[in-house]
Parts: sequence; C-alpha cells; structure tokens
Amino acid sequence: MPTRQTILPLLYLALIAALPCLSLLGAGGGYLADPYSELPVKLWAFATFGDSAGLFGGLAQGIGYPQPGPLNNPDVVGTLLMSAFRPLLGGPGAYNLMVVLQLWASMAACWLLARDLTRDHRASLMAAVVFGLSPLVLVYCVAGAVTDMLNLWPYPLAILWLLRALRRGSNRDALLGGAAVGVGVITCPYNAVIFSALAVPLLALLPWIRRSWLTLSPDPHATARPVDWLRVGLLALLAVGLTGGAYLLWLRGLMADPSSLMSEEQVASSRHAAPWPYLEPEHQDRYVAYLMDYLAVGKEQLVVREAGSRYFRAFSTGLLAPALALLGLLASRGRRWVVGFWLVVAVFFAVASTGPFLPLSSDLSLPGAYNPVWMGVFHLLPGSSMILEPFRYALGVSLGLGLASAVGVVALQRRFGAWVGWVLPGVFVLELALLSPVPVPLPSVVLEPDAAYATLDEVLPPGAIIELPYFTRGSHRFERVHFINQVAHGRPIPDEVAGFLPSYLLQNHLISELIELERCSEHLLFRDHDMALIDIDRQELVDDGFVGIVVDHNAYENDRRREAVMVLLGQLTHPIRHHGRAVFSLVSTDDPPKPKDQVAEEPLPLPLPATP
Repeated sequence: MPTRQTILPLLYLALIAALPCLSLLGAGGGYLADPYSELPVKLWAFATFGDSAGLFGGLAQGIGYPQPGPLNNPDVVGTLLMSAFRPLLGGPGAYNLMVVLQLWASMAACWLLARDLTRDHRASLMAAVVFGLSPLVLVYCVAGAVTDMLNLWPYPLAILWLLRALRRGSNRDALLGGAAVGVGVITCPYNAVIFSALAVPLLALLPWIRRSWLTLSPDPHATARPVDWLRVGLLALLAVGLTGGAYLLWLRGLMADPSSLMSEEQVASSRHAAPWPYLEPEHQDRYVAYLMDYLAVGKEQLVVREAGSRYFRAFSTGLLAPALALLGLLASRGRRWVVGFWLVVAVFFAVASTGPFLPLSSDLSLPGAYNPVWMGVFHLLPGSSMILEPFRYALGVSLGLGLASAVGVVALQRRFGAWVGWVLPGVFVLELALLSPVPVPLPSVVLEPDAAYATLDEVLPPGAIIELPYFTRGSHRFERVHFINQVAHGRPIPDEVAGFLPSYLLQNHLISELIELERCSEHLLFRDHDMALIDIDRQELVDDGFVGIVVDHNAYENDRRREAVMVLLGQLTHPIRHHGRAVFSLVSTDDPPKPKDQVAEEPLPLPLPATP
C-alpha cells in the first residue's frame, strides 16, 4: 500500500514536472515546443501510427511519395498517450500532458533509485529533479520536440532492480531489471544504447561496488555470492530478449526492407566513421558537447543549431548539484565509495559526450581521435556506432550527478532538518530558470493546419500534391508543417521524415527548378528556364500520380523569390486562389471552369494577395 512517505514525494514531483507548462500561459492553446522543431513530424507520426496495428511501424503511404515504404514509429509511448488523451483534450492538451507525464515518470523512477541508495524519501527528490529536469531534456527533448528521448524512466528502474539482483541474488529483481531494459529498447532504442554504457564503469568497478552495493546503509538482504551473479545475469538477459528482443527483430526487418523510409543503409550513411570529420569541435552542426558546456552560465550559452529543423542543446550542471555531490562525498565517511561511484559515472558520461576529440571548447581539444572513453564505447558496445549525436551521453551525467547530490542533501538534513529535502529541489529549479542556458519561458507554438488543406478536394482531383516553399523562409530548415497539412488533406506528399530532399524531387527538372528558386542568388531568380524539359517533367509528375502544386505564397523569404516561383508555375497553368493558397493543377480536367474570382487573370501571374 502506498504510504504518505511515497505519495507526497510523487505529488511534489508531479508539481515540478508541470512547471514547464507555465510557458504556455497566454499561448492560446499552444504546444510546448519550438515553432521550427520536430513537432509537426511527431504529430504526423502520432496520428498515422495511432491505431494498434501501426503502433510499432508499418507502411507509411502518406509520405515519401511516389516511393512510399515501411517506417518505424519513433515514439511508441507518445503515440499511446496521444491516442488516449486527444479525444478528451484535443491535440495541444494531449501533447502537453504527454510531455508532463514523461517528465514525471523519469523523475519518479530516479526517485525510487535514489531512495534505495539513501533510504531517505526527501533527499531522493534532489536526484529525481536533477535527472528528470536536466537542461538537455528541457531544450532538446521538450523545446526540440524529440519526444522519444523523454522515455528515460526505464533506466533508473533497470539499475535499481539489477543492483538488487546482484546483491540479493533475487530472480524476481533480475527479471524485472531485464524487462525494464527491454522496455527501454522499445520506447527509444537510442536511449538504450546511451545508458548501456553504464555497464563499463559498473563492471570495471564491481569488486569495489560489492563492498557497499551502492547504498548508504547496509542491506540486510545482501546475501548473494559471485556464483549467484551468473544466474541472475542470465535471467536478466532472458527478460531483455523476451521484451526488447522481439521489437529489435521487427525494427531490423522494417529497416532492412529496400523500400524503407528509414533504412539501415540510409541511417548508416549518415553516421560517423574515421577520421570523424563531423565530430570535430568546430563543426557547424556540433554533434558533441564541450567540457566547458557543463560549466556554462547564462542564456546566451544556449546552443542553437539549424539543420532540417531547429535544435537546442544545453548541458550546464549548475552550481547546486555539484556542490551537493561534493558535500555528499565528504560527509559520507565510510560510504564514500557510494558517492564516488556515481561521480565517476557523471565524469565518464561527460567525457563520452565530447566525442573522439575530447574538446574543452571549440578552440582546445585533443590533436586527434584519442578520447579513450568515447572510442571504447564506440567500438565495444553494440549499437554505439549508430549514435549520431555523442552529446546524448550527457543524459548519464545528470543521472550520476543527481544520485551523488542526493547524498549531500542527506548530510544537510542531519544538520538543519527535514525541510531541506523539500526546499533544495525548488532551488535547483530556480537556478535552471535564472542562471542556466535553458530559455525561460520555453518556446511554444500554436500549430493547426490551414483550412486550405482540409478542402483541397474542392479544387483538385484525387492524387498526390507537392507543397511549396520547401524550405522555411530561406533557411536550411525543411518546412515540416507539410506533415501537419498531410494529416488534414490525407493526400500523399513526397516529403520524408529524415528531412533530406527526396531524390525524386531533385531529379525532376520542374520541381528542382522551383526549389532552386528558394536557394539561388537573387540575380538568378528570373533566368530563362528550359520549358521543354519542364513540360516533360510536369507530365512525369502527372504519370506518377501528382495532381497539383500548392503554394503558400506568403511564406517565401521575400517578394522577389515568391514572384519568381509564381512566374515559372504560371507558364504551365493559371493558379486557383484557395483560402490564401495558390493551387496549380497539373492535370487537365473536363470540369466546368472555376468562378472568375478564383482564377488569376494574368497569363504570367504575379504574387497573389493573401485571402482569408
């Protein structure tokens, strides 16, 4: 039965998990995510894979047209929660509640692990908040809408049960720990790879760990002998295989399909290999953390990177958590090894997060790929070579530092009283808000498909469409709103989840010219086009099932680019005004002509005025 000592801390953590929603005040039903984040893709995935048949992935006919293929669902838990809550709360309410529940679950799981370490339900709150509300979680997972990474809760539970199994020889704990790892694989395989690196310090230091079993007070049930470890280890592996193994086989089958929209070959081609040019500290996309990032103070230290979407990165540990961890190390006396191990874990993951060159900053790093921690993890642990962003290892930093800081809170409670355990997590949150690189308020966005897309049947026959512009106002970001629009109109689109320009569009002269107009120099906008090739490729689009091009003419970088696009398309057909969009039909039709107020009268139309 839950007791007061359990219920009150979990309610306290629920309150803290809900704090990011304060950023939504005045947002008018917005989503807790940046406007240019992965949010549109996630919402598309939640809607597409929302039924039980597609929960783990399947044929995604709505995207990647005309070469659709199978796609794995990157967020099983998010899809389940969205499907459950959307009918009651609507899209934004369901999404925001899903984020809060994930944050709370991660904190609650870490609280259970810390309570096993400290035997103190109040001091354990510090570990929970440091882990579940870390800067990387808030800026990358929440603001960047990388929601599958929010599934952090299986790993503290796995550590809790597996450590118990080792010290007690408990078959039950071994099975629970293995099952938790398997669930972690299902909820986010990349997170499973990241936290599997914990096995390195754990196994390397196991003889010393056995002296305390990572608890501040002796466990009376710690009776396991080394001979028992083989049994519990095999049981844990069995549980991992029974839970996560089947999913990995399913995932491998999807990705091995040559038509897969996220194939093994495609993923492998974007990953790193010696001499690691994309992991160099000065690389513009910055896939690694700097050691100095962990000491960063101030909002200007937030790392913002523009790729297919907008991504944020922040790694600062602040001052409170390291100070408490150091206090715990000094105050734990005969159990200093307990705190020392988790500090070793924090340092181990921090070094791993810097990639092969171990940069202190952008200007100071090793002269070559000599980082032993990252190189060892990369080459020795299964799946580590598939991690595109080494900075994700920062998740392990917050776990180790949080558990060590909880021991410091224990020491302060002995000196000042139990109230310290309730107050210090709030102080940590204030430090996040005031001093860390985490933006406050967090970004939010009101995101709804335009009425034009729900009513395309009024102006176009059935078939696939292409939406322009393809990039967001001259940036390197792909216009991810196309995915939200696809849910509204239900027609196939060529866009792909990976965010790269589909090869089909690049090979089509008409579309490649239109996309080039978004990127080329201003003086090349009104160059002559090979209309013979363009007409041939227009017919190719028709033959492949495309029926129209929908242009949001108010979304271009400037009037000249918009005009260049409209002029080129106007040489093929007259646009139709439809709810503020210009719709260019690629197919001839025997339908009656559109009303005069819907058809542009100029043979080579200039930009259409926006209409409600």
